Amino acid sequence: MIVTFEVRIKMRKAILVPVLALTALGLSGCGKKAPNEALEANELIGGDSNTMGEAVDDVNQAFANAEVSYDNAAASAPAPSGDPATEEGSGDE
Repeated sequence: MIVTFEVRIKMRKAILVPVLALTALGLSGCGKKAPNEALEANELIGGDSNTMGEAVDDVNQAFANAEVSYDNAAASAPAPSGDPATEEGSGDE
């Protein structure tokens, strides 16, 4: 059987047209998930921002606690004597 060029073209079209139609149908079905995934991602980001806000509050509270501890330590430290020979330090200050 001799297959001519025109027959080959028709056979290719007969195969390619259904394949392209199925591909287009498959790709169009993928678009429905995208808005849902974007909405879910947005909700997750909102949850992360709450966590970030809590972390910022924790850091601010730790800073305030450290400041109070520093002030208490400074208040309870002995006053310097005023004599440079008896004061501690490297002398570079």
